[in-house]
Amino acid sequence: MKTFSFDDIGIAKIFADFSLSIPPHQRDYAWTEEEVEQLFSDIEAAYRGSSEYFLGTIVAIEDKSTGGLSVVDGQQRMTTTYLLLTAIRDYLDKNEIGKEISISLQNSYLFSSDRREGFKQRLSLNTDDRAYFKKLTSKNSEEHWPPKESRTSHRLLKSAYFLAEKRVQGIAKSVTGVDAPETLNNWIDYLERSAQVILLRAHDQARAFKMFETLNDRGLRTSQADLVKSYLFGLSDRKIGEAQSKWSNMLENLRELGDDDPQVSFLRHYLIAFSGFVRADGVYEAIQTRFKNEGTSLSFLTSLAETSRTYTATFNSENEYWDSYSASARKYLKDFNFFDLKPMRPLLLAISTKFSQKEFEKSIRYLTSLSLRLVLSARTRSGSNEQAFADAAIKITRDEISKHQELVDSLKKIFVTDKDFYEVFANAKVSKSALARYILRELEHTASPKKGEAEWVNTDPQQITLEHILPKTRPISGWEKFDADLHAENKTRLGNLCLLKRSENNEMPNDSFATKRPFFEKSSLVVTAALAEYESWSPEVIDERQRSMAELALKTWPTV
Repeated sequence: MKTFSFDDIGIAKIFADFSLSIPPHQRDYAWTEEEVEQLFSDIEAAYRGSSEYFLGTIVAIEDKSTGGLSVVDGQQRMTTTYLLLTAIRDYLDKNEIGKEISISLQNSYLFSSDRREGFKQRLSLNTDDRAYFKKLTSKNSEEHWPPKESRTSHRLLKSAYFLAEKRVQGIAKSVTGVDAPETLNNWIDYLERSAQVILLRAHDQARAFKMFETLNDRGLRTSQADLVKSYLFGLSDRKIGEAQSKWSNMLENLRELGDDDPQVSFLRHYLIAFSGFVRADGVYEAIQTRFKNEGTSLSFLTSLAETSRTYTATFNSENEYWDSYSASARKYLKDFNFFDLKPMRPLLLAISTKFSQKEFEKSIRYLTSLSLRLVLSARTRSGSNEQAFADAAIKITRDEISKHQELVDSLKKIFVTDKDFYEVFANAKVSKSALARYILRELEHTASPKKGEAEWVNTDPQQITLEHILPKTRPISGWEKFDADLHAENKTRLGNLCLLKRSENNEMPNDSFATKRPFFEKSSLVVTAALAEYESWSPEVIDERQRSMAELALKTWPTV
């Protein structure tokens, strides 16, 4: 059975051949002045160069009952082109010579005649923009036009129309008055025949999304979220207001993350934690499979609204959600977020939702230890790890795991053992200064546990510097035990790094270990001060020091 079809077609001809609609709850019109002008400029440049112009792909779902198309991807381009055609119509309507062209344009591209509904727009926008767009493009009366806008998308639509109007006026002025209608008629022909798109028509939403994902990865996250919203709202028809409210609550919570579009990540992590593993490109289909009626849809939306608050809180240890938790728990959460390993997010959501505060504290410390062990072992991208985290998360939300030790036992297969961690740490090179500061800070905590939250805990580069004992830039003299190869091999090893207060570092020379040694000796940091115990600096000393640090690391990032 044929599941989709595609056509190489002029963008204006789509309006002539099909009745188009934007799904009711898909995103609003969002193009800014810059994006609108770019489209118009590109089309005009191609028109004047007598060349075809390709506007990309339009993905749509066929409505078997009406024969119309529901636009899944391409609504911004389609809407903006419709506004350009509208501006051409309005200019020609005021020109005696152009009136017939204006009427033809109106009837062939912008509106169709329906025996029951009368004149009907060939493009209908989503719920929030539909009425405004119709008033803006109908222009039945100059007295109440342009219509008053009440949303950001309305202002953008009005702006796009006036930019189109300005562009049309510029085109008309570039020729003699009598030639303007014919020139604009040529523009209509160009938009119908030479401003090309690939129109992909699918028989269902899942197929439409799959095609869109393949052809336009840049829009995957947004379109998948829009499909989910449209699908869930469609199931909640009688209680659409309630569904919209819950979706809005979810978005409001997620907005704190500051991400451009965190919905798909949250939806995926939620599904993994509460339903089972889902790939990044399978969120929409998973929801379509699991939720099939109004009751399950509203329950799901209710849970999304509630859980999104917890999910957002997991990214910020200072969120009020954690006010009743211990300082240690908040500290471990902050450290966990330093690594921000995405495959662990569903598991963190699960323990945040289901574990007691005591079990959470033990588990978040464990997950932070695991994060560092995986990072230094270069094992953060393993598919087996992601599956293991997902399996543990679903067991927690199903109450099959309720204790920290049970979680530890469930992840034993992927945990980096003490033996392996020791060897990895003893040979680790760390080129990222933030990671090096974190490791050295935590080692200092372990070496001097009674210090508490002293000034040095702040790893702000303005206050605490990361010092390379053997300088990063190969020195000419004073470090004779390091030739070019040994310098390159040792300069970023953990054993060659320490923390220093900026005031101390600014005064310290770089010409030899002997001149640096007195500054290390005076340091208030235990791990740094211990450097004074070495008489000289060599590859062997770096190795010895790093193995000593590895012993300390086993206590700092434990297995339980």
